[in-house]
Amino acid sequence: MFAVVLGWNAQAQHHQHQAEPDPHHHRHPLRLALLIGHGMVPEVGGEGVFFVPTWGMDVDYHLNDHWSIGWHSDIELENYLIENDLGETIELQTPMVSTLDIFYRLSHNVLLGVGPGLTVENGEMKTLMRVGIEGEVPMNDRWEWTPTLYLDQRIDGHQVWTFAVGVAHYL
Repeated sequence: MFAVVLGWNAQAQHHQHQAEPDPHHHRHPLRLALLIGHGMVPEVGGEGVFFVPTWGMDVDYHLNDHWSIGWHSDIELENYLIENDLGETIELQTPMVSTLDIFYRLSHNVLLGVGPGLTVENGEMKTLMRVGIEGEVPMNDRWEWTPTLYLDQRIDGHQVWTFAVGVAHYL
């Protein structure tokens, strides 16, 4: 009898130490997210930071448990002043950003992303590079909260940090 109880105990301990499969692998691979946040833009003259409200929409495709690609688009909802590479002060009118990012899953709920993109500023297209980190906080099997922090480095030298929180749905 003692040997049977000892065997059950050992089997229970074995099941406790098995790694749980990543739930992202079992979901549908396509994810849509809507986000609201703020872009942080250095004020002209370097006196402080201007906070610009933003809306975003992300479409991500999970290739496997570690890699995904995403098309991310943001619109900054207010006009603001920047200093261009020639030292001139110009007003940007509701800039729009669109990037194609690749993500690597650092842990179960944290992804690191990087990718090229375009911004439309005052009717002119400019290139940029985006790097950022995303979180995934599950609400249930198909819905999750997604906090994000991104740096958009425009090729002309100015940069925007954006923090946003969104809700995502796996299709």
